[in-house]
Amino acid sequence: MNKQKHRDSRHAGMAAHPTGAARALPAGAQVFSMRPVPTAPLAIMELGDADFAAGIDGQPCVVVAFRTPGVAEWTAFAPTFAAAAARHPDVRFATVNVARSPALAAQFDVRATPTLMIFCSNIVVFANPGALPAEGLEQVLAGVRALDMDEVRRQVANVDPLVVGDGAVPASAPLAAPADDLAIEAHLRAPLRALLPELAARLSAGGLVAIRDAFEPEFAERMFRSLDECTAWRVHDGGEGDFHYHHHNLYDNAAFPQDLAWCSRIFDSAATKDWVTRMSGRPCPGPTEFSASWYLPGDHSLPHNDVAHSEGAFSRQVAYVWHLAKNWRPEWGGALYWCSKGCYLPPTFNTLWLFNVGPESNHFVTHVSPYARGKRLAINGWWTGAGAVGERAWKGPEHIRGDGAEIVVY
Repeated sequence: MNKQKHRDSRHAGMAAHPTGAARALPAGAQVFSMRPVPTAPLAIMELGDADFAAGIDGQPCVVVAFRTPGVAEWTAFAPTFAAAAARHPDVRFATVNVARSPALAAQFDVRATPTLMIFCSNIVVFANPGALPAEGLEQVLAGVRALDMDEVRRQVANVDPLVVGDGAVPASAPLAAPADDLAIEAHLRAPLRALLPELAARLSAGGLVAIRDAFEPEFAERMFRSLDECTAWRVHDGGEGDFHYHHHNLYDNAAFPQDLAWCSRIFDSAATKDWVTRMSGRPCPGPTEFSASWYLPGDHSLPHNDVAHSEGAFSRQVAYVWHLAKNWRPEWGGALYWCSKGCYLPPTFNTLWLFNVGPESNHFVTHVSPYARGKRLAINGWWTGAGAVGERAWKGPEHIRGDGAEIVVY
């Protein structure tokens, strides 16, 4: 939800950013002297609030991966990280569990996981949100080894020991580019932001929230083009009991177009999860379930409430549907039907729907008419957390039976 497979490789000593431009290493760079190579590779350390400073302070080179357990991108990157640690036994490799150490993640402006940072003598010389391919990580480490640290120190006027928990950013932080474009708030239309704090009470009370013209037009158009031009859609059909669904989706991260993969990182970023937590009143630190849907004629989803377990110990907490259908007519179907209020809600372009998942969040998507001429496109999924949201409150109808007769009360 976050899952872009190919990322630009950048040398250490420069700001790493999804749209940043590479620049050369400082003139006169020399091979950076590491500690003597031990006889056996060091194990990857797990650092937290209590021991992070001690694990970094004074070390020639420490590679740190800020991670969220269970997130697919970290699971895929972990073997690459471990293999690099084995190839570079003179470099300390460590991880930080951002769910257990949110203060550390905030201190270093970690907004996506995994985020890779490299510290040399207490200086952040490289930072990159997202995983790197094996060859890209090797190029980065080669760049770190070639750094002229005297030149780097001249670029950083004051190099202080790392202090954890005071909210201060290390003096070297300007070398690590922020990931502001991964925060969902950065893409929402500015006039909406003042209204958003009012959402929390509505969502926690079980309301269905529609944010019309939610995102900046350029962002919405970019994502519409990504889905409109995609050819990797697959039909998904199934059900259980009285529930059934039939629709076309993009679930496989490997099949995501480039822009959709970028969008999944936005919805899965730490900054976005913080925003959702504030808006919904529900902590959502878990992996974001992210996908895209295209409802063709005949596609539908029968009534359900979205209550379900996600990865690990997490459950779905907050549902989102971002409609990207253009010029959709209500008589074509494909509408969200909100059962508790009897609302028939046809898709409208650039509308973001949000609701807290629970026993009473029953809804369905009406059949798309065979006469539909537009594309009913959407980005949808769930933000997840550890809290229980309950099970289905209604267990079925009441039966009143007699000799050769039956009455059913719903």
